[in-house]
Amino acid sequence: MGELLRRYWWPIAGASEFDRPGAKPVRLMGEDLVLYKDLGGRWGLIDRHCRHRRADLSYGYVEAHGLRCNYHGWLYNEAGRCLAQPYEDVAHPDARLRDAIHIKAYPVAELGGLIWAYLGPEPQPLVPDWEFFSWPNGFRQIVKAEIPCNWLQCQENSIDPVHFEWTHSNWSLRLKGRTGPYAPHHVKVDFSEFEYGFQYKRIRS
Repeated sequence: MGELLRRYWWPIAGASEFDRPGAKPVRLMGEDLVLYKDLGGRWGLIDRHCRHRRADLSYGYVEAHGLRCNYHGWLYNEAGRCLAQPYEDVAHPDARLRDAIHIKAYPVAELGGLIWAYLGPEPQPLVPDWEFFSWPNGFRQIVKAEIPCNWLQCQENSIDPVHFEWTHSNWSLRLKGRTGPYAPHHVKVDFSEFEYGFQYKRIRS
């Protein structure tokens, strides 16, 4: 299942979390990574640990061309290449040891107020560009929460059309001590399959 999930772009953060350049730790598909936006406006998603002494790069600081480790100053760009090793470059200026250093890096894109990451093999699919991302008079609210459960539980719950009325309307109102008629019920539920999944629609009375 993990290999299948890697073949899709995933939203991993809100763009507004990086109104100021910085770095944040991210755990995806069992990997510890760090997401950052450098001073040049480029996004990077790289291994969380420096190749030198495995220092935590989420404590590093962003510069014009990448993220610099706060332990010994090694600088990495969004492709995972080491661009600078301050003391090694002084001791052995012609050795260019940094050219042999790479850390894991993944493609990142910004779209619809979200930061997306792709952790799978080439060729990359297109970043999901849904119509509502560009509605001229639309309102968009991005909510992020950490829920201590398996992802499949959330996914299964989100496509259950009946629980919306009962859990989010009837049961919630009863907890508040309110009485009265139950919320509108379904008149028709319809599912349509297509090449990459399915879509469901419902009509309520």
